[in-house]
Amino acid sequence: MKIIHTADLHIDSKMQTNLPKEKANQRKKEILLTFENMVEYASANDVKIIIIAGDMFDTSKISVQTKNRIFNIFKSHNDIKFVYLAGNHDEKNIIDEFTGSLDNLFVFGDNWTKFSFGSIDITGARVEGKSKTIYDTLLLDKDKFNIVVLHGPISKYNLKSDNVINLTKLQNKNIDYLALGHIHSYEADKLDDRGTYAYSGCLEGRGFDECGNKGFVLLDVKNDSYSYDFIQFAKRNLHEVEVDITGRSDWFDIENVVMKAVQNINKEDLVKIVLVGKYTLELSKQIEHLQAKLAARFYCVKIKDESVMKVDKNDYQYDVSLRGEFIRQVLASDISDKEKEDIILLGVKALGGEEL
Repeated sequence: MKIIHTADLHIDSKMQTNLPKEKANQRKKEILLTFENMVEYASANDVKIIIIAGDMFDTSKISVQTKNRIFNIFKSHNDIKFVYLAGNHDEKNIIDEFTGSLDNLFVFGDNWTKFSFGSIDITGARVEGKSKTIYDTLLLDKDKFNIVVLHGPISKYNLKSDNVINLTKLQNKNIDYLALGHIHSYEADKLDDRGTYAYSGCLEGRGFDECGNKGFVLLDVKNDSYSYDFIQFAKRNLHEVEVDITGRSDWFDIENVVMKAVQNINKEDLVKIVLVGKYTLELSKQIEHLQAKLAARFYCVKIKDESVMKVDKNDYQYDVSLRGEFIRQVLASDISDKEKEDIILLGVKALGGEEL
């Protein structure tokens, strides 16, 4: 039997952090469309169950149009069983409103709930406030293929949270596959000698803290074995590209380095360029020009300049010009390095007659 494991869709997220209003609205629609496309993929590839491990919606306030579309996606794919666990963003679980009207929707409660599909048992519960006690009540049939669904960070991500998932306490519980939600990147590893745990990650990245390939996990459970694969499925990926400009005094050279660094990125993607390293006073930065150049190539571009100006006071020790005196005075002042950098840049521009 083929099963999809997905999570953290965050449908109806505002998407306005990195995008102008028009593109934010477009991305908002694309997130919903990617979910719809994933369900179509499931139907076309004989997937019988879709597990949604929490945070299908971004907030409890979603549009009526979105709610109706989700309902109709479920209803029109009656050949697929949708198994849903609410996440930490599901303050008011909208999915609960559908349960009385859909025969193919199965929703976990606050305590362990089990749904059986032939030789496969899928068991889940919300861990909020129960992360220290919930493990003792998990009882699974060792002769079944057991999938357990939870939403929250495992201990390596958050040791202080009351909702942390303790993998050690889930070992030797007859779990074959632990389907997790909450972490927005794909990750999979052994749980114990019998089982595997996995975060499916989100279907679409929403910000530059969610870079990399996005998609879902496809499980294929057979009589005596199972396999799982990560299926890349996002319409657009996000990339953060770090470019070191140390030792480069020619801005055209820097632009060429940046363009080479992004040459293999899909033009439909979102790109963040981070400039790092040290540059000399002689370098005339043209960030806006680089922004325009990249914006013509990619769906969205953000440039963050973290490079630091390297000014050695010894270079200006014997400079008798007004510029030399100005730089010496600033370098000798009792202010932060960042303030010195900003003042020197403005001062040198002013002395050179450049527009500030």
